Amino acid sequence: PHRQGVPSAGMIRFPAPPPRAIRRLPGVRTPLRRLAKRRAPLGPVRVNVAGLTLDLAPADNKVDFDVWYKRRFDEAEEYAFLADHMRPGELFVDIGANIGLYTAAALTAVPGSTAIAFEPLAHLRERFTQNMALNGISERVRLLPHAVGPRGRMTLYRNANAGASSLIPSTEALGTEEVEVIPLAGVIAADGPRIGALKVDVEGFEDQALLPLLDAFDRTRWPRAVVLETLHCGIWRQNCLLELVKKGYLLHRETVENALLAL
Repeated sequence: PHRQGVPSAGMIRFPAPPPRAIRRLPGVRTPLRRLAKRRAPLGPVRVNVAGLTLDLAPADNKVDFDVWYKRRFDEAEEYAFLADHMRPGELFVDIGANIGLYTAAALTAVPGSTAIAFEPLAHLRERFTQNMALNGISERVRLLPHAVGPRGRMTLYRNANAGASSLIPSTEALGTEEVEVIPLAGVIAADGPRIGALKVDVEGFEDQALLPLLDAFDRTRWPRAVVLETLHCGIWRQNCLLELVKKGYLLHRETVENALLAL
């Protein structure tokens, strides 16, 4: 569950991460990171990273912790790849938006672009909304409180790392909640802006979220570029990466967690 309030008596929280030079010392790096995770601030903590202003809750979410602790973006290559394939006036689609890092990076990099983002967890949506406001791009974003997939209601399995919550059943879940699920093709207007780029990161549900859009839309309406999380590809019903390649996407690069593809 989302942790709120103040630390318990005797618990010391780090107001800021240790300096980078100390964090990277041999023999210190791993134990120091573990200690920082245990004592990370509840937030909100405001930081400025790579030209973006963000409010973070490092104790609640791995994405927040990593940005707060490292003062950089782990997926900067993915952000740049998507921005390079977008044009002004086009649409960015963020499935599994979390706190909005991908959306903020895309919209600030490409003037005149807009975004549709999906995030079913209420406290992550609050952080997303705040981060859009801090960067002056709120009016360019439509944030929906839904998961993406077959229409209906499904169980969301909540994780201690909020961003790892998933529609895939998990024995490690801290709890569950029912969420509305909608197909992407039902939200994207057939006569609206072209999808310049799309990111999908939904913890093993990527195939069910993305592939139906390609079946519903003409090729000219498909996203020009896709960042696809492949970390949980072993539980896909369909090999999403293979299907994208079959449909004409070229694999630009694979990182530790993602595949970067362009049509």
